[in-house]
Amino acid sequence: MKATVAILIASLLCQALNSEPGRGTVCVAPNPETPPTLLSEGGAYNPATLMLRIDKRDAVHWPHKESLKIEGLDLTDRHLVVLTSDGKRIQSFWLRFAEYKSVDLCISFDGYPGVQVTQARHSQCKCK
Repeated sequence: MKATVAILIASLLCQALNSEPGRGTVCVAPNPETPPTLLSEGGAYNPATLMLRIDKRDAVHWPHKESLKIEGLDLTDRHLVVLTSDGKRIQSFWLRFAEYKSVDLCISFDGYPGVQVTQARHSQCKCK
């Protein structure tokens, strides 16, 4: 029991030291350059024009080769995540870090079943 508590405390301390206080990160997993063959209703998109915007930050192209790290997101705020393709909104949702047990999240998307948000350490994201 003592060993478990010590490991938990060490894990929390490492997480606190590795992140900016009160700030979280979102790692965006690469998306294939080719259009998906399986789509959710209303999920059609053009990978070449797929963009991601969080709150009022500038929109960024969804990466195809390497993960993209977005830093400095307030842990207490809710964040509006918007995906667009060919200039049209295809999906949007509110992201709250409080709903996850991590300050480092991963967002992935492939058209089916839609946007997936997971803890970065349990995901396909490879942000450093």
